Amino acid sequence: MKNTFKTLCALVVVLLVAGGASAAVTLKLANAGPADPEDRTVIAVNLLKNHVENKTGGSVTIEVFHASQLGNEKEIMEGLKMGTIELGTITTGPIPTIFKPIMVFDIPYLFPSQVVAWDVLDGPFGKKLMEEMRKATGIRTLAISENGYRHFVTSDRQVKSVADMKGLKIRTMENPAHMKMVESLGGAPTPVAFGELYMALQQGVVDGCELPVTLTNNSKYYEVQKHTIMDGHLYNPMILFVNDKVWEKLSQAEKTALYEGAQLYNIAQRSISEIQVQSGIKNITENGMTVYVPTAEQMEEFRSVSQPPVLEYVKTQAGEQWVKEVLEAVAASEAKIADAMK
Repeated sequence: MKNTFKTLCALVVVLLVAGGASAAVTLKLANAGPADPEDRTVIAVNLLKNHVENKTGGSVTIEVFHASQLGNEKEIMEGLKMGTIELGTITTGPIPTIFKPIMVFDIPYLFPSQVVAWDVLDGPFGKKLMEEMRKATGIRTLAISENGYRHFVTSDRQVKSVADMKGLKIRTMENPAHMKMVESLGGAPTPVAFGELYMALQQGVVDGCELPVTLTNNSKYYEVQKHTIMDGHLYNPMILFVNDKVWEKLSQAEKTALYEGAQLYNIAQRSISEIQVQSGIKNITENGMTVYVPTAEQMEEFRSVSQPPVLEYVKTQAGEQWVKEVLEAVAASEAKIADAMK
């Protein structure tokens, strides 16, 4: 009898302890970008990780995998969709395969400045677009940071105008909108895997590429390329995602900690991105690259030649309504910013 009573008491204690304690959660965060401690995304992810773990008292821990340890961007996206990867940072590159409206960000010369881009992405349009993506894919957006503006980088011929693009073999991602943009400017779009790009440039397989300044600098493409034009033809977002089912299983306090951490991540990543763009321009110049800033007239030529054909293509893929709404959001943002400067 005494043994039975002791057993029952022990069972009650176990049940009380189990019921009063929330299960610890470990979230894997995948990033295809470099693991360099000075990399903007690495720094921002560490900020997110520390905030979440401190705020939750360790009930949520984040295990970070940089440098494509859990796969490339497409594989990370698939993992986020299936729930095998809980958190991930990816650019918009692979997303059209599961959510075509994201292609509105492939419209060339869409955002005239970062301020406009941030206003649109963080505003009603961005929220609506990403909520539709959540419904369609089960992947929730926590923050939209940036990969940055993409610029043309060339070896022998310096590009200052549309005419200078004629016949140049320009490496692009395997993205039909990007390829159509280069084609409309007179170039020959040539998809090359990113891991093979340095050698392709070195061996003259392609005449140039289009990259954010940070990548041109960090990957030392100034060793095999001579010129860059700061045309900013595409603004490339970097999005922090969470699997929606994973999100729903978190307690309210854990959701709050993760959301707050994501906003800190976003502020840090965007700020460090701009710092690294500025230092990158300085470094590639010191290493012999010419950096050309086009005039307003030259920018308008690039835009007027390349945007219309890509717009028509994106309409067929993303839908006319999404294209209409993003253009309206950009115009409204420009007007708001102009009004603020009066």
